Amino acid sequence: MMTAMQKAVQVGVGVLIMRQHKVLVGRRIGSHGADTWQLAGGHLEFGESFDECALRESLEETGLELDRSSAKFVTANNNIMPDIDRHYVTVFVSANAPGIAEARIMEPLKCEKWEWITHDQLVDDKGPYRPLFSPLAKMVREYDLKPLFDSSA
Repeated sequence: MMTAMQKAVQVGVGVLIMRQHKVLVGRRIGSHGADTWQLAGGHLEFGESFDECALRESLEETGLELDRSSAKFVTANNNIMPDIDRHYVTVFVSANAPGIAEARIMEPLKCEKWEWITHDQLVDDKGPYRPLFSPLAKMVREYDLKPLFDSSA
């Protein structure tokens, strides 16, 4: 086991892919957070901006080329995961998806399916989109996403 001095905090980027007042969520499989609902996203690479990471990860995971000009920082949170011995700072970025393109399963060992859901479905603690991946669950509890959904085209 590594000591605290050897461990590093990792930076993850979660992407709120918006379209027609809905957000894209996927069912995680095969890694930490398996059987939870997640956003597209991944690790920030050296020299990369949050927006660049969001656009890259979205394309890699969903096949969607997002509107670069719509990408914007939403919020960030701190996620200590003692059960898997990891610590993440998760940055959330929103960006608009093209109107007709559909998300594809680009990483079948990591994501079972993608679905477009409403704000009410995302915040419903008893709904079918539970459990949420822990950084997303924390963000949903702490941040009012309703204006983002209301303003999405």
